Amino acid sequence: MTLENDLHKLIDKALVLGASGAKTVEVAKIKTGAWTSWKCQFGCPNYGKTLCCPPFVPGYEETQKFLREFSQGIIVQYTFSLENIDSTDFAAADLSMSNGLLDILLTLEREAFLQNHYKAFALKAGRCRLCDQCNLTKCVHPTKARPSLEACGIDVMALANDNGYSAEILQGPVQELKIYGLLLVE
Repeated sequence: MTLENDLHKLIDKALVLGASGAKTVEVAKIKTGAWTSWKCQFGCPNYGKTLCCPPFVPGYEETQKFLREFSQGIIVQYTFSLENIDSTDFAAADLSMSNGLLDILLTLEREAFLQNHYKAFALKAGRCRLCDQCNLTKCVHPTKARPSLEACGIDVMALANDNGYSAEILQGPVQELKIYGLLLVE
């Protein structure tokens, strides 16, 4: 089996699992920057509230070093419909969306590992939603928790747009949300 075949199998699996899109990514082209963690620290109400977000995660320079250990990956798009969601139920919808993407990514990570891509590692956009409140001491879900893409310095909007998706700031009434994850494979 070749890496290309394995990546295509993983993409097919992502779609079967409920991803709305999945494509291969050249890891060397992923954009990072210090500004992403600044946006977390100065603008996100969840800053410092989970072990998968700043200040508890690697900074963008460490992320750049980490990314250099990979050449190929898969970007996963997950679309969540808001059509039948009442605004008072948005927190539950957000939880379902976040953990729905995480479930797909963790399954893909495991599949890649079983394909002998033992370095496979998944990251997703947005904060960790595995616990109602993180204990900030020791993760109680160490096999499932993954750091946030943006918290580690990855420009999620550029990641999506550079790989054929149309990520933009949403304004006005929104019918669906699209979030992204990344599986680093080889």
